[in-house]
Amino acid sequence: KLQEAQARLKEVQDKIHRLESEFNAAIKKQTELQDDMKMCEVKLERAHKLIGGLGGEKARWGQNVKVLTQQLTLLPGDCVVAAGMVSYAGPFNAEIRTECETHWLKELDKEGITHNEDCTTRSVLGEPVKIQQWVVYTLPNDALSIENAIIID
Repeated sequence: KLQEAQARLKEVQDKIHRLESEFNAAIKKQTELQDDMKMCEVKLERAHKLIGGLGGEKARWGQNVKVLTQQLTLLPGDCVVAAGMVSYAGPFNAEIRTECETHWLKELDKEGITHNEDCTTRSVLGEPVKIQQWVVYTLPNDALSIENAIIID
């Protein structure tokens, strides 16, 4: 009888050990799933923020398209002034260059060619970052010096 009781006790202990192992595995799996769920919630929240941010970008890009489309119609007139300045006005001083620019703008208006109101060599051909870099490297920040640098560049 003792051996029988010991055998049954061993069976029960083995079953308890097996059930504890299964329980620990289930707890581990539960913890992993909870961690995955938290990570998914974080990702979902980030995705919502990104989509919201991109919605604002869509509006901004739409506005940029409108502005650029409008500026595209002004480009031929702007290019005429810039080409004239680069081709003909290079050797002259600032006063004569301004006169040339003003004269060409009046002629464009007379011919019905559209252009930006503030059309200058600097506004058409100048790159603001490059101009700022030239100024940092001690180029005088006057129109004549900037135009000369644009023509040489």
